[in-house]
Amino acid sequence: MSLKINSWATIISTAAFSIEAVLVELLYVMASIPTLAIAAGSMPIAGAMVLIINGLVFRNKFTIFKGNGWKMLIVGGALFTAADFMWYDSVNKIGSGKTMLLTIPAEEVFIVLLAVVFLAERMLKLQLVGIGVAIVGFTISAASNVSGNGVHFQIGDLEAILSATFNALAITLFAKLIVRYNPTEVSGWIMLISGLVINAIQYTFYPPHLSVIDWLYLIGFSFIALAAFTLYNVSMKRIGTSMTSIITSSSLVLTVLIQLAMVPFGIAVTLPSNLVLALLGGGISIAGICISSKAEQRREKTVDNVKEKKMEVIMN
Repeated sequence: MSLKINSWATIISTAAFSIEAVLVELLYVMASIPTLAIAAGSMPIAGAMVLIINGLVFRNKFTIFKGNGWKMLIVGGALFTAADFMWYDSVNKIGSGKTMLLTIPAEEVFIVLLAVVFLAERMLKLQLVGIGVAIVGFTISAASNVSGNGVHFQIGDLEAILSATFNALAITLFAKLIVRYNPTEVSGWIMLISGLVINAIQYTFYPPHLSVIDWLYLIGFSFIALAAFTLYNVSMKRIGTSMTSIITSSSLVLTVLIQLAMVPFGIAVTLPSNLVLALLGGGISIAGICISSKAEQRREKTVDNVKEKKMEVIMN
């Protein structure tokens, strides 16, 4: 019962990630707001709102600056800034659906590999199978931009992969931070730091010209970004990284479906050239992520059982 209750945070986060991706594309296409301006305008607003809610509504004290938490926060903020910058520009170049189809499976593969390299975790056989399946799905999705001249690999594809790499590094740090600190506070500071850095980059090299209406759009968009990122971190703490990955992986196909739902209304969105390949690759990627995450979940349960048995021995 508790898993079902706690999973609501993950389900809402999954939907918010998909809506966020499509809205980035729509704000660029329909409102002519540059994708970098969307990131620069929405992230610090969302981060500030999270911190205000955390302090004033939930009455939580800021604790992350005690000890070494602030060092991990700065590194995580830098990694998330790089990931965010690449992700937004990728949506601009290849569309929200294709970006999600590439980033999510790539991110899962990188997270598992990082755990092996930096955390000395042993890769399970079932986990290896899951990664293999996810890579197959990723490859099929990457090949969905086909024409008579063959498959076209674009700069946006590379940016999506780089975004997944930086985000995997950031998530590895987040997983450590939310064990020691309030996940809402972690989310707020990360978004605020990343947003301020992106603003510095934007106003130094690409100063935007935004109207009052544009800012109203960005403020509204901030609430979606706030829900997606904060609930993702809350979910990791409540039901674990593995189950969170399984549920949120569905956003890669959900994003494409949202795009398709807009086509009959004449809304211009950038879809993969071959939708069959895109959705097939997305489905295979989800299967691979589920296999890999289930393997990790079993390992976590085994570790917990060993700890419980040790405690029983000590108590007796």
